[in-house]
Amino acid sequence: MSGFRFFSKSSNNLRKKTSKDHTRSGFTIIEVMLFLGLSGLILVGVIAGTYTTIAVQRYNDSVRSFAEFLRQTYAEVISPETLGTGASNDYAIYGKVIVFGLEESSSHQDTVYTATLIGNTEIPSGSGTFAEELKSVDARLFCGSTEAELDSTVDLYHPLWESKIMNPDNQQFTGTVIIARSPTSGTVHTAYSIEQFNLKQNCQPDNQSASTRFHTFLDENPGSFSTREDLNFCIKSGNSNIVRDVRLRADGHNTSAINILSDDDPEVKCR
Repeated sequence: MSGFRFFSKSSNNLRKKTSKDHTRSGFTIIEVMLFLGLSGLILVGVIAGTYTTIAVQRYNDSVRSFAEFLRQTYAEVISPETLGTGASNDYAIYGKVIVFGLEESSSHQDTVYTATLIGNTEIPSGSGTFAEELKSVDARLFCGSTEAELDSTVDLYHPLWESKIMNPDNQQFTGTVIIARSPTSGTVHTAYSIEQFNLKQNCQPDNQSASTRFHTFLDENPGSFSTREDLNFCIKSGNSNIVRDVRLRADGHNTSAINILSDDDPEVKCR
């Protein structure tokens, strides 16, 4: 009997020890909840960091894209044969006009419109300001021709990733930039006016009113096109308060006129 009792005690002790070991090898509900909570926080941090990185990369792409758009315009003006439609023995291609702020819709308000600038082939005898020289060759916009079955030269540029093109006063950038060659010297010049010309609706083969208005305005107000001031395009992110300054030097002659300014540059106007 004593041997049986000894066996029973040993069995009970073994079961108790096994039960204790089994209990110690698991996790409590609190430990599991803490683990899941910490894992969730880490995951949220990783996702947020990734989203921020992607947003910043997209914004930087939009800034570079706009600067490249301006540089490409200079390249086309310097080599006018790349402009294609508009070449003729009856007129010369002088450059391009860029019109900002034509759209009112919030989803498309930063769409930029461009058109080819043409004029008479005869070189003017006199000299004057850049705008006065364009006036002397009857500079106008090439909006196409119904008779010659030529399409309008109007083209569009859309900022990437919903970026906005603002001025230093934090308002939508508006106005018209002319990038064109001088009729007398062939040197490329840049001029700006707050005036806008509706390339969106009024520069088509059957609607030349934008070209007519441009020609009339230049004829009556050549001094309205200034070559004396830098233009600062403030590219604002659509998803944050990030702003970068793309500067177009006054009376720029080539692609070197465009610079993306760093935040610590003393000439930065965009804040």
